[in-house]
Amino acid sequence: MGSDTLSHVIAWGVGRGKAAGVLVVTWLCLTIAPNAVAAFSTPSSIAEECLTCHTDPDVKKEAGGGRSGSLFVDPADLAQSAHHTLTCVKCHADVAEWPHATTPQRVRCRACHQKLHNEVRESAHAKLGRNGPSANCVACHGTHRIQRITAGSDVVCGSCHSRQAKQMAAGIHAASREEPTRNLPTCVTCHTAHAVRSHRDPSSPTYRSHSHELCARCHADPRVIAEERIARPRVVELFEQSVHGQAILQKGNLAAGTCTDCHDAHEIRRGVDPDSTIFKGNVATTCGRCHGDEAGQFRESVHGEAISRGIFAAPTCTDCHGEHGITATRAPGSRVAPLTVSKTCAACHEAAPLVEEFGLAPRRAGTFFESFHGLAVRGGSPVVANCASCHGTHNIRPASDPRSTINPANLSRTCGECHPGAGIQLAGVRIHVAPGFGEHRWVTFIRRIYLVMIVVVIGGMSLHNGLDFLARLRERWRAEEGEVGRVPIPSEVAYRFFERFTLNERIQHAALFATFTVLVATGFALKFPDAWWARPLIWIEKGYAVRAWLHRIAGALLTLTAVYHLGYLFGTPRGRTQLRLMRPRRRDVRDVWGMVAFNLGLRPHRPRFHRFTYAEKLEYWAVVWGAVVMIGTGFIMWFQTDVLKRWPLLVIDLASVIHYYEAWLATLAVLVWHFYGVIFRPDIYPMSRVWLTGTISGEQMAQDHTAELEELLATESAAGPETMDDEKETSRMSEDIGAIRGGGD
Repeated sequence: MGSDTLSHVIAWGVGRGKAAGVLVVTWLCLTIAPNAVAAFSTPSSIAEECLTCHTDPDVKKEAGGGRSGSLFVDPADLAQSAHHTLTCVKCHADVAEWPHATTPQRVRCRACHQKLHNEVRESAHAKLGRNGPSANCVACHGTHRIQRITAGSDVVCGSCHSRQAKQMAAGIHAASREEPTRNLPTCVTCHTAHAVRSHRDPSSPTYRSHSHELCARCHADPRVIAEERIARPRVVELFEQSVHGQAILQKGNLAAGTCTDCHDAHEIRRGVDPDSTIFKGNVATTCGRCHGDEAGQFRESVHGEAISRGIFAAPTCTDCHGEHGITATRAPGSRVAPLTVSKTCAACHEAAPLVEEFGLAPRRAGTFFESFHGLAVRGGSPVVANCASCHGTHNIRPASDPRSTINPANLSRTCGECHPGAGIQLAGVRIHVAPGFGEHRWVTFIRRIYLVMIVVVIGGMSLHNGLDFLARLRERWRAEEGEVGRVPIPSEVAYRFFERFTLNERIQHAALFATFTVLVATGFALKFPDAWWARPLIWIEKGYAVRAWLHRIAGALLTLTAVYHLGYLFGTPRGRTQLRLMRPRRRDVRDVWGMVAFNLGLRPHRPRFHRFTYAEKLEYWAVVWGAVVMIGTGFIMWFQTDVLKRWPLLVIDLASVIHYYEAWLATLAVLVWHFYGVIFRPDIYPMSRVWLTGTISGEQMAQDHTAELEELLATESAAGPETMDDEKETSRMSEDIGAIRGGGD
């Protein structure tokens, strides 16, 4: 085929193609386009056809002139409806032509909203509308202006629930709707949109056992808390841990208070709003809905009367019990538990601005915590008297009120609840006292005497031991350097052990040591319950009772030890001998001066001591004195109720101050005087074992009890030695020892 022919064919094909394209375009314009235009224009035409009749003023008159009539339709309603994109026949599907001769069937919303329809059937609104299959829907959403139940749900719901709507409008959840926020709840937020159930229905989110969970959707949501700047982010958590929350969640007690009982369900206001249920002036009334008796007592109390006068610095229910985290009154963490209620009271009564502004009695809490009762509370006693024990709980009144539990006429009965028969002695005395603050002059006098005594005695002991320590160190250094020669003690004496204490005496000493140690630890644990060494007693369950009974048992054992020791002293030959040798003598005064002179370098030798040195005598008679004083005052405080039946409170106060400062004197004396003599003395350190073995070496005897050692050796020599050589050797030992100690007094 030639090139001309091929070109001719191609040109012919192109021409034919153009013609075909023109025909296709023409067909589209004549068939498909008109149909499409008709399809898109149908709703408009249908709406126009329907509105031709349903906007007729005559139809409006026929409908009764109301916009809610079933015949008249306002085009503005359709334009603002959620269904503005739908055609009339979408809902009125039985209308096949117009104008229509028959009345269309009632609209069935479930044709499109089957799931929501089913929810409504199970809701509290199931029987809301009685005419027509979708009357429930129309009741809330309307007919032609279909409203979405979103932010405006409170307006929609308010058409039936006007009272609740007004409450919501006045509450905090509606007060800021004009502010830029996205988290304010509406009716639907709490009640849901379609599955609305009665608050008495256990499956309802507003049921009593679920209301805290409902509130938690916002008040426990970190995002909402951050965006809305909610100041208290743990309210729901605290409620669940509270006595109210536990009663509902664990015990199923639906009578227990929940969120809506205190804050109301719809008219929730801020605490600073005088109309709020949680406004300080209204809190007692709110709590009184469940706790009527307590609220009535509070209103008549000194605190309730102050609140009623607008003095909001006074406490109300929530100041003492807490707000959301209210716990049982006996629970360990409760603000009004026996161990913590006094601290709760102290929050106001120790606050200087409140005390000054309202003229409150000063130092009430401070003096309580320093009293026996307060120390026992600090030490963990749940049964000792606290603030509420004397002043009452809700019925607190001033002492001038005849109805007050602390009125002088009532104190006998109030104190008698813990101290039967002793209250009469407490009625006319001042209770809240402290050193230098309201205490009896005799108590102050005794305290000052003891303070001076402690300074003088312990100071003198410290000075004496300090000089002795330096003298012994100096003596040792000189001996090691060979500057001072010493006559060697014969080995027969140096390595011989002499009995110092019998087994009986060592047992008495061990009993004294054990009981004294327990008494010191348990006694000072009462005065200093917060100290680290006192904490183990507090950690023990009912730690205060353990401490108290340990102290009393140790005191009773110390008394028995003292009684036994007296029997030993007067009932045994050795005891009578020991007592005779322990009696103070004028020689002891010379020994004191001689020892001080030696320590100061004024004398070359120490005094020659006999069986007991002046230091041992001072310590022994101090123990006797201390035991008598501590046992006597201890029993007075132990049986204080019986004491108060016969003697005034001053006797208890004097016994307390004497017992306390005598304990300090005894403890410091043991630490400074006794421990130095048996532990820290350079020639004895790290410890003298005589209290364990009962024996003392001849070398130690020659140094501390020279005269006694000489007497013992002389006695042994006079007892009839077997050989003359032995007599000479014993006599020589005695002479050598005398030479070592410098001879003579």
